[in-house]
Amino acid sequence: MDIKTKLQDMGSSIWRWGRPTDKHKSTQKPLSTVIASNSAASSLCSIFGDEEVSDLILQGNDGGNVVAVKAILASRSPMFRRLLFGEHRPRFVPKEPDEKQILTFDDWDCLVLHLVVEYCYTDSCSVMKVQPTEDIARMMAILRIASKVFKLPGLLDKVKQWVFMQISRNPGIACAMIDEGLKNDDVDEVALQTLQLKTRASLLPDSGTVGTGVLALSKSGLLFILRNLESTASHYLLYEAIERWVDFSSVGCSGNDVSVERTSREIFGRKCADRFIRYSEIPKDKLDILMQRPNLLTKNNVIPMSPIYESLRKERQEGRSSSSIWTSLSSETSSSQDSPRSVMNKI
Repeated sequence: MDIKTKLQDMGSSIWRWGRPTDKHKSTQKPLSTVIASNSAASSLCSIFGDEEVSDLILQGNDGGNVVAVKAILASRSPMFRRLLFGEHRPRFVPKEPDEKQILTFDDWDCLVLHLVVEYCYTDSCSVMKVQPTEDIARMMAILRIASKVFKLPGLLDKVKQWVFMQISRNPGIACAMIDEGLKNDDVDEVALQTLQLKTRASLLPDSGTVGTGVLALSKSGLLFILRNLESTASHYLLYEAIERWVDFSSVGCSGNDVSVERTSREIFGRKCADRFIRYSEIPKDKLDILMQRPNLLTKNNVIPMSPIYESLRKERQEGRSSSSIWTSLSSETSSSQDSPRSVMNKI
């Protein structure tokens, strides 16, 4: 279930705006039906999303609209004040009664704009009260950037509080937030710290927990994670993480897309293993287990592993190891006309 469906299922006012129409028809109750409130703050909250009293339409890059009152946005955000009332503001001359000014944003979709406007009206965001998911974690990464662009320090503080509470409890969604932050060169420090302190739970979460861990990473995200963990994390754990990433979920793929994606990931995964995994730092018992799963191993892996390779080969000859990969590795090494000992001499 995606984030929009979750927000709709809440039954709250968070999804009260609609997709753009010719007349920008409102789905809200008329102002006359709004119950009078006892405080200025609650009264302000009651007109959030009310098109009848709004004089502005914010249009996202996906075509969706959010209605708002110019004065409210300008009073909360210096960025909105400059856009709407600054010296270089776009000139707006209504062509018909009650026509609303449309302000278009190329960098933000309507959901982000909706959450920004909601904060300006209510000092909160309903999305932060929903059960955390990877989609919401990605949205928090984008909202973190939006709070800086629109100069809303209070919103940034709320995003940081959400991250501190939810990422620490659900480290499996840290990868999703880091991956989204990378797209805008703004990685959340708490998410990165959680990854470093709870590496296994962040990369390889147990079934039934929130988040898919390493599966949420793009190729650039995987590279970023490996660079940050190669000097601190277990290299056997990193190898397992690359394996999990290669063995991705095929949900959303169809036909040849699955095989193409898997092939692409296998090639990229082998390159990552060649670049980041130091097999000499993997305990011998773990290395023997690893070598029973040779999908990421290449000839380049065998050369730096040659001392370990020779040791384990002797163990196998003595009947102490039953790794199935030895035959293929031995043939691959012999085909290069270099024995493990000759490789060692060359090194």
